[in-house]
Amino acid sequence: MYKLWLLTKPGETLVAIFILQVALGLLIHGLLLTTTDLNWWEDGRPIPFPEAAAYERSQAGLPY
Repeated sequence: MYKLWLLTKPGETLVAIFILQVALGLLIHGLLLTTTDLNWWEDGRPIPFPEAAAYERSQAGLPY
C-alpha cells in the first residue's frame, strides 16, 4: 500500500479526498432536499409518533 502513496503526493491526495467527500455530501443533501418525502426544511419538525405521521400523510393524500 505504501508504494501507492509513493506515486502521489500524500498531502495533495488527502486534500483532494477531503474536497471530494465534501462535494459528495453536499450533492447528497441537495438531492434529498429536492424530494417531497425527505425534505426536512419545508415539512417542519418530524412527527415522533407513527400514527400521527400516518394520519398527516393520509390527509395530504400521500400513499403511506
